[in-house]
Amino acid sequence: MDIGAIDWNAVWAEEVRQNHSVVGFRTGPALWGDRGRAVRYDTQVSGRRVEETLSALPLVRAARALDIGAGPGTLALPLARRVRTVTAVEPASGMADVLEDHMDEEGIGNISVVRKRWEDVDPSADLRPPYDIVVASFSLGMEDLRAALQKMDDVTAGSVHLFWFADLPAWERRYLQVWPSLHGAAYRPAPKADVVCNLLWQMGIYPDLHIGMMRREVRFVDLDEALVTCAPKFGVSGKKQEEVLRRALSGWLVPEGGAYVLRETSRYAHISWKKEED
Repeated sequence: MDIGAIDWNAVWAEEVRQNHSVVGFRTGPALWGDRGRAVRYDTQVSGRRVEETLSALPLVRAARALDIGAGPGTLALPLARRVRTVTAVEPASGMADVLEDHMDEEGIGNISVVRKRWEDVDPSADLRPPYDIVVASFSLGMEDLRAALQKMDDVTAGSVHLFWFADLPAWERRYLQVWPSLHGAAYRPAPKADVVCNLLWQMGIYPDLHIGMMRREVRFVDLDEALVTCAPKFGVSGKKQEEVLRRALSGWLVPEGGAYVLRETSRYAHISWKKEED
């Protein structure tokens, strides 16, 4: 098969549509608009993963950075301490609220927050390009990926860094396992990094690629806390679904040191390229 004949943007769009249409599935602003949920996510972010991501970026004090899908400031906050300015694009109100709370608490004044989806961002009105570093860390949920990537390339004078899933992340493996029992329908995974790379090639962009391991450990005081935390991600509502997820969690969680631990290991792709002048 001639992969050049495949429309990789259409492949991506169809897999995103299938993923977003899964019965009971929520993501983006629909999931992270809730402030309490965003706070819980913020407390569970691995400091090791953040440092590994930052170490992969060409950080210098004079740099101007753009963080797409900034969440509660996972990267934007430490970036702000190492570069001149950060523009954080985050559409979910809960995540953006937590980010701005951190900025106030820590007295950080060199982050500007744009509360929009990347698809809806107008660079001339919402941004101040060009940026030295553009980062999209596990935030490629847009349907028209070609347009999203082109906009990233357009607003940078330096380099673009995408972090995305190279294989099925642990939570998608769990979704595949339990979704039919929860919702009476199959879970359809999101597209992976192979589609991103093939699309970039079709766009005439030839990125560097690094595959790494992503390890995550979440500790819960008991099974009830795990259920409250995980239920929204699994689209759980009602006692019957709660019991299905509780049984699944009891098999996934490991009792350890008076707590319950959920460990996850996946592969991620760091896809990056430097801006090429015409």
